[in-house]
Amino acid sequence: MIEKTIEKIMDGKYLNYSELNNLVISIRAGNINSLQFVSILAAMETRNRINGIDFDEAANFVRALRLPQSSDLEGILCNAGTGGDKVKTINVGTTSMPILAEAGINVLKIGYKGITSKCGSRDILQALGLNPFLPIDKVVESVKQIGMGYYDFANLIVIEERSGFRSPLHYIAPLCHPLHLTYKMMGCSNEKHLETVESILARVCDNYMLTFNQDIDEISPLTPSKIIERKGGIRTEYIFDPLKIDLSCKDYRDIESPESPKEAAGIIREIYAGRKSSKSEFIALNSGAGLYLTGKAESITDGFERALEILRSGKVLRRFDSWVKFKY
Repeated sequence: MIEKTIEKIMDGKYLNYSELNNLVISIRAGNINSLQFVSILAAMETRNRINGIDFDEAANFVRALRLPQSSDLEGILCNAGTGGDKVKTINVGTTSMPILAEAGINVLKIGYKGITSKCGSRDILQALGLNPFLPIDKVVESVKQIGMGYYDFANLIVIEERSGFRSPLHYIAPLCHPLHLTYKMMGCSNEKHLETVESILARVCDNYMLTFNQDIDEISPLTPSKIIERKGGIRTEYIFDPLKIDLSCKDYRDIESPESPKEAAGIIREIYAGRKSSKSEFIALNSGAGLYLTGKAESITDGFERALEILRSGKVLRRFDSWVKFKY
């Protein structure tokens, strides 16, 4: 099967859902090793550079990587950045989770260890005392009881070997999720990448918000960010200007990523405790976008103000500690 799959790709053809699903099943069963999988990705990347990306194939790859389990969770939100940005800021997607959960949103985030930064989602959660490798049934139970859960991409498909070269996983992995999503938030710092991501995301998720800023893969507190959103089948595109909000951040160094996950964990707990800072405002701004996307706020600005209120209430730290203490 592996030989026929590679031959088809090398012939310049694209795989259908059934072929991709069989490929994923074979990898999970251990019938295709990491080196073979890397070879398939390299062949796909070469074909795509010559013939272009087939967005239906990419969307089917995302679908094939979903787990076969069903869930009665409703309104699931996953937020993430694509990485590769010029400025390495504090990890927004992971830090935002208990703020969004406190607002009544079911947050089930997928992530991975740091690739383009030193503090990926997995690294930070481990530093905060959480186990990032829980099976999906335990993660779902966490969301039901605490409002949030984390699922590591390595649980979807094991990649022990990495080529170090760009591959389709660069744009597919951030869009993957173990379950069917209701809401997806994602930041990009490359506008061409943004166009690729939306072409795939529009095929697998009904409600999403994509952001573009040339400096960071989040909504910037310093310069305007392009926003693309789709809610209820309606797509809109606009510019969000943070200068219309009174923010204390004056330089990207005010929100830069710490050198280690342990240091990041300490800063994140200070944010959860309600300490006012440029970093807490930055997290509130991007959390506010999530509140807006899910209908918990009337606008990104309104969401920002609500997220600040939630942080100042002291409830975020209590919710996060409940997550750490949750008995799986």
